[in-house]
Amino acid sequence: MTEGRSWPIEAAVVDLDDGTSLALHTCTPDDERGVVVLVHGIFGSKEDFDTVLPALAEEGFTGCALDLRGCFESTSPGPFSLEVFAEDVIALVAEIGSDIPVHLVGQGFGGLVAEEAALLEPHFWDSVTLVSSGPGGLGRTRPLRFVEDALDAERPLVDIHREFLEILGLTEEHPSTFITERLSATDPRAVAAMIDAAENTPDRSAALCATGIDFHVVYGEYADSWPVPAQVAMARKFGADPVVLKGCSDHPAEDRPEATARALVQNFLELD
Repeated sequence: MTEGRSWPIEAAVVDLDDGTSLALHTCTPDDERGVVVLVHGIFGSKEDFDTVLPALAEEGFTGCALDLRGCFESTSPGPFSLEVFAEDVIALVAEIGSDIPVHLVGQGFGGLVAEEAALLEPHFWDSVTLVSSGPGGLGRTRPLRFVEDALDAERPLVDIHREFLEILGLTEEHPSTFITERLSATDPRAVAAMIDAAENTPDRSAALCATGIDFHVVYGEYADSWPVPAQVAMARKFGADPVVLKGCSDHPAEDRPEATARALVQNFLELD
């Protein structure tokens, strides 16, 4: 590794047999210690990890963040479901191939996708890290119910997202040009599938433990999408010590990318 080097992010596309095209952002160091696949949450995209990818490369890990099918630049005719999202992640890893360790990281809803991928193909992953996520869905909470009802009313995703943030106590009076572009390009069917899974996925802790995969739990000090006590309890079931990132919300990869990368890498290196 080269101290202080600027690691470029490269865009790529992987085409799947069903007509889905997965858009990727990757960052590759000279000497790879492993591959890290990163999965975003509801209303998110690969760009959520653009600040953490170079930090992972600085530590010697290739980072690969994708847009889930139907999200931003990943186009798909469908179908959309938690299982299909996970199958896409598996297909991506099979396509890019790797003879070095592969670590899967899911943020928020992306954690449910990572869990599903772990259950479908446990031999693919050297570790799975859940960032501000949980072992199952949240039930029909007020924010999720709002999004579900607004989607049924065919409201624009930009408007739904703004009111969703307001319900969470966050303010975004004027969404950035990028957020508007991302949500305008996202398929509402993909978001509907995410909401359904976030509401209805059961707790799968026992099945996940039975895979034998090393699971890790990371969350921000001020995380509140998934209740922190539930995340701590999940970590204990996995036999893992949860990592709490100070000064971070539910999105530590954006709040403190270098600290997030260090926390992830420390977990990976414990497997050596």
